[in-house]
Amino acid sequence: MDKIQFAAETRDGKGKGVARKLRTSGFIPGILYGAGHEPCPIRIEKKSAENIIRKLESHNIMADLLLKAGKGKAEAIKTLVKDIQIDAIKGDVLHMDFYRIRMDQQVRMGVAVHLVGLAPGVEQGGILDQEIRELQVQALPDKIPSKIEVDISGLSIGSSLTVKDIVLPEGVSAVEEAERIVVAVLAPKAEKVEEEVVEETAAAEETAAEPEVISEKEATERRREKEAEKEKEKK
Repeated sequence: MDKIQFAAETRDGKGKGVARKLRTSGFIPGILYGAGHEPCPIRIEKKSAENIIRKLESHNIMADLLLKAGKGKAEAIKTLVKDIQIDAIKGDVLHMDFYRIRMDQQVRMGVAVHLVGLAPGVEQGGILDQEIRELQVQALPDKIPSKIEVDISGLSIGSSLTVKDIVLPEGVSAVEEAERIVVAVLAPKAEKVEEEVVEETAAAEETAAEPEVISEKEATERRREKEAEKEKEKK
């Protein structure tokens, strides 16, 4: 994965009031935990962190946390970003959770699934259905890929790819069930076809029911023809 770094400092205090003050002063409240350490409250530099987060394809990522405690030097800690809370309206980052990891121990995390290629089934009118957008995998931290590409160029209508069909990098294994469908091309919905038939039938009936429209000149000529026919009958 590409190297990602967040700058942070240890902090004192807990609660909503403390978190609110941190946000107004340009920081994001967070917590660092895991790997046999006590949970450590931290504050993350807001502007740089949000610039990084906007570019991420997934929030479940590996990152270096450059943590400074007091006046000491910043320590680079290997972590997984386990949770990012974002304000649904403003888009501001409200809180971040970091989990300490060791480079010699495997970790589990979700990796974004990217579809590549064009599925022939879609060109034939099928519907592309991607059921897994983030695949749970297990590997050593430095083996975790930034994304997983899935080639769909062989999918026709009714065909699919499961977890066991996905080719993963060496040293990486999927945690999901092997038979779980990742992506499929579905047949067009029967209801949609029936709806189109009903619409075509209704349009045809409407056209047939419309009265014939003729010009005033044509109407006058038809009246004269009928009057001439009547005169012939009288004779």
